[in-house]
Amino acid sequence: MDLPPHFHAASKTMRFIARGASAELFALDDGRVLKLFRESVSDEMIAREAAASLHASSCGVPAAAAIGRHDLDGRRGILYPHLDGATMMDWIRCNPLRAGWALDQMAAIHSAMHAVSAGSLRSLKQVLATDIAYGPAPIVVQQAAIAHLEALPDEDRLTHGDFHLGNVMMTPQGMMVIDWSKAAAGHPAADAVRCEMLMRFGIGPSDWVTNLWRDWAALRLNKAYLASSAITRRELDMWRPVVALAWLRARNASRTSSFLRYLNKALRQAGLPTLP
Repeated sequence: MDLPPHFHAASKTMRFIARGASAELFALDDGRVLKLFRESVSDEMIAREAAASLHASSCGVPAAAAIGRHDLDGRRGILYPHLDGATMMDWIRCNPLRAGWALDQMAAIHSAMHAVSAGSLRSLKQVLATDIAYGPAPIVVQQAAIAHLEALPDEDRLTHGDFHLGNVMMTPQGMMVIDWSKAAAGHPAADAVRCEMLMRFGIGPSDWVTNLWRDWAALRLNKAYLASSAITRRELDMWRPVVALAWLRARNASRTSSFLRYLNKALRQAGLPTLP
């Protein structure tokens, strides 16, 4: 996905937009956006983000599709179309009375995404198994969880892996999904559980008022997702312990004590050993 010469010229005038854990975002003077990644981000993840965004968009998912790879001053990047609007997180802050409607719309997009084949994307089951095996849980918990994971039914559905309020944009054309770096081929229930965890325990404020809202929002999103998809609560319950254990490898969750109670409850419900 190399770019034609005029894109290189356009990149000389840039305006900083935002900074995240893995990249910085700049607006170019030709109306496009350049996402420049940090050195710690792997080439594989960058390639996956670009390919998954293109695949999702081509299948009718409302996604910001990569225009092409574009490196600048030794930094690796992806060029995207500019999206007018705010993240769903910022939009809800400005429109709190419409939060329920926005969450219902997000759930419908998530359900529609899961109706799409993932094509050649990596296996979500393999990602979860690796994260559990290299995570901090005791070996007896790891072994039992991996055996449980292997027995779960596999799917080839398009999963986002990082579906939360910060990765959905509210634009004049409607909601658009961004940041496909964690995309994979897997079972929709696993992605829905991951979304539930991000809503409740992801990075962000964790005061008691915000926590009440986060729990309500996760419940609302979960209920709307179940209403618009063929996934059952039982399937969510079966995937929840392995998705939660995999989370432990990457980072500590916000609201750590609450998350550990959530994890141990999920393990017990699946008949698996719990964490001490």
